[in-house]
Parts: sequence; structure tokens; C-alpha cells
Amino acid sequence: MYLNIILCVLSIYFSSLCGQITTNASDAEPDLSVRLSLLERTVGRILTWKDQVNLTSNRTSGGIPVFNSTPVAFCARFKNDHGGISVGFILKFDVVITNLGNHYNPTDGIFIAPVHGVYMFYWTMQCYYSGSTHCGTALKINNVMKGRIRSADANGGYYHTGSNSVIVEVAAGSHVWIENVDWSNVDIYEYSSFGGTLLLIL
Repeated sequence: MYLNIILCVLSIYFSSLCGQITTNASDAEPDLSVRLSLLERTVGRILTWKDQVNLTSNRTSGGIPVFNSTPVAFCARFKNDHGGISVGFILKFDVVITNLGNHYNPTDGIFIAPVHGVYMFYWTMQCYYSGSTHCGTALKINNVMKGRIRSADANGGYYHTGSNSVIVEVAAGSHVWIENVDWSNVDIYEYSSFGGTLLLIL
């Protein structure tokens, strides 16, 4: 949709430009500079929905603005079941399925936001009765809880699953992880997963 709008704007712009080219090169140069500036501001408004946009740090060598040019997304799961997990333990999802931008670290289970923006995170926990009949995890950003899952099996002997997703503004350099927060001696099944993606750069 954005591409169609931009192509339409460019088509109108260049049509009007071709119809008004002067034969004097020295007279045309300032006019082209003004037109290019107006075009960049127009395209910037279309892409960002903002009236004033600084495109200086978000442009190609040709002057065309580029936003969200590097995709950021990750998804990971456990390699094996994990048992006896205590409160405060950061879960390390060590089988990486997707890691665009390489901002998730499977060694410590932490995602580091590369830019200030709006992100969506999700996680699914499948726990089973062994050490504890309950399971409680939370999404934390810089140690601040942003979302929570609780699941339980009062009878014992069965798997119980919970999932959640959070859309949240995150500052560049922030650390994001999943932590066991409610009960100790928790056992978690291997197909539990954690993922996220950048939705919008702010």
C-alpha cells in the first residue's frame, strides 16, 4: 500500500517536473533542489504519518528515505526439558529458530533492543507436574514486568500450558527476557518458546 502511494507521488512529481524543465541549466538547478526537498518531506509524511520528519539519518545515497530497513525478529525454544527451576531464574531458550539481526542471545536468554521502537513479544510455557503443580513466568524489560503467565495442574501428572503476548514501547539497548517469577522447583517442557519482532521504529 505504501509502495503504491509513493509510486503515485513520484509519478505526479516527475510529470510536473518534465513539463516545467527550463532550457537554462543555471536556472533549473535551484528549482530541482527545492523540488527534491519538497518530495522528501512528502514521502516522509506518507511513511511516518508525521508532518515534520528528519530524513538525514534514514536515507539512501540517492536521497530516498528508508525506514525499518533492517528486519528485527527472533524465535527460540528449549532444546531439552528443564527441571527444578527456581524463582528469579532467566529462561534460556537455546534452540534458535529465527534471529534476524542477531539481537537474541541463546546463551543467556536475553534479547537486546537495537533501536527505540514498538515491539511485540510472545511466549508459551508448557509445564508438567513433577516438582511443582504450578508454573508462573513473566516478560521483563530491564527487570520491569510487562506481562505474565500462570498455569497449574492441581491433580498432578498432566502438562499445563499458558501463553501471552505483549506490544510495548522499548528503548534502544533495553534487555528483554522471560523469568520464572512465582513458584520454585518448576519443570518446563522442551517445546516452550519465546519470540519477538520490531513493529515500528520511533
